Amino acid sequence: MHMKTCLTVTIDRELYNQIENLRKREKRSTFVEYLLKLGLEKYKKEKKHEIQRL
Repeated sequence: MHMKTCLTVTIDRELYNQIENLRKREKRSTFVEYLLKLGLEKYKKEKKHEIQRL
């Protein structure tokens, strides 16, 4: 099992509301962690394509 680390982030109220509307009954921290993982994978893929184009 991986150790968890606490991270405090300030976000726009509209973004917060979108997260709240999408997560339903899932814990907020679990849902935000899932979104971060998705975003990081997309970011890495885009960066990889950027590097290959150079």
